[in-house]
Amino acid sequence: MKQRLYIWVFFGVLLTAEARADVSFDPTMFSSEKEAEAAAFQITPPAPGEAKGDALQQIKARRRQEQQSAASSADESRPKPMDESDLDFPEDDAEVLEEGAIVPQIQIPQQRPAALSNIAPPAQQNKQQTPPDTSRGLVDAIADKDAAKKIDLTPNLPGSVEKTWIGKITEKAAKEISSSGDKGKSSDESMEQLMQSASQKKNKRSNASVFDISGVMLRMSKEQVERIMQNRGFQKVHEKYEIPNFIRWRNEEKCRNSGVVGYERLANCVAETAKKEGHRYTETLKFSKFDTKEHITVRFTSNFTRNKVYKITYKSMAQTITGNSAKAIYLRNIKIYDFWKRINQKYGTPDNKDEVIWGLGGSKPYMQASSGYLLLEDPMLRELDFTRMSREDQRYMNTDLYNF
Repeated sequence: MKQRLYIWVFFGVLLTAEARADVSFDPTMFSSEKEAEAAAFQITPPAPGEAKGDALQQIKARRRQEQQSAASSADESRPKPMDESDLDFPEDDAEVLEEGAIVPQIQIPQQRPAALSNIAPPAQQNKQQTPPDTSRGLVDAIADKDAAKKIDLTPNLPGSVEKTWIGKITEKAAKEISSSGDKGKSSDESMEQLMQSASQKKNKRSNASVFDISGVMLRMSKEQVERIMQNRGFQKVHEKYEIPNFIRWRNEEKCRNSGVVGYERLANCVAETAKKEGHRYTETLKFSKFDTKEHITVRFTSNFTRNKVYKITYKSMAQTITGNSAKAIYLRNIKIYDFWKRINQKYGTPDNKDEVIWGLGGSKPYMQASSGYLLLEDPMLRELDFTRMSREDQRYMNTDLYNF
């Protein structure tokens, strides 16, 4: 009976005993993070002043306290708004520490580099260079010889500094200030020079003898024109030969006297005779560039002036777009705009804007432009050709028949 009674007492003690978990752990099995997590969830008995409760309420209370402490530390680290007392800075150049103590700056050592040994300290410079009189202007002070002697515009810089851009700037500034103090004479002279240059620019005109159209210039030979046009992609489509009239009439008389009869035979005889004598010349050359619809006509003088270019005509068919639709109008306008833009870039502003003419005037070379058309001509060369031909005609015909 006693043994049974002991067994029942033992089981009763086991049932009524409080269940507790052993929260101890082996430190070799957990890292530092695991230790923190275990410490956070460890249940401690309540303090005498704390209210008793279950383990979950104790954990919530502990987290609430941690959040409140973190918020208070963040408020302390947040910058405070500035006050008027914070704007009271020290007047002298000094370093201010966090505690508010003012510490003077570090003094420059007495030993100076060799490159700056020739430069006087600021105190000596102030003693050497006396400031100018503020009651007078700077130009008047420099114009005065006595004041100019007092102001040192070229400081004594060492040799290593004079060769650098610093020395050049100081020299240039000194020259400009000294030149500006010549009592207004230099300003008057500069004004006169500006007036003269403006008048010269206004009267300046373009020299059209140096202009070119697609590389072809005035007074070029036939061979030069053909080579340039070939390099520019133009094809020769027409060539016209010519004979001076008085040479033609002279050759007709010779051919008739030799027994040539008929219009065609007479014309062939005249051409062959002029070719043998060197009087037949190329009068017109026409070139075309079909992909861009451009045409150039070049006219030459006779052999009396060595068969040189005296007139160049350029014509573009790119802007001749027919139609009144929006597309046709747009394409036509943009091609006209591109043409005049190129003219302005190459030849500049015309001398006569009403007639769009470049040139020196008179019988000198000139160039005239219109939409899709250019004309470059040398009337003086053409007149010289006519003069030489007339002199040759008078010499051959011997027209000095009058004796009164």
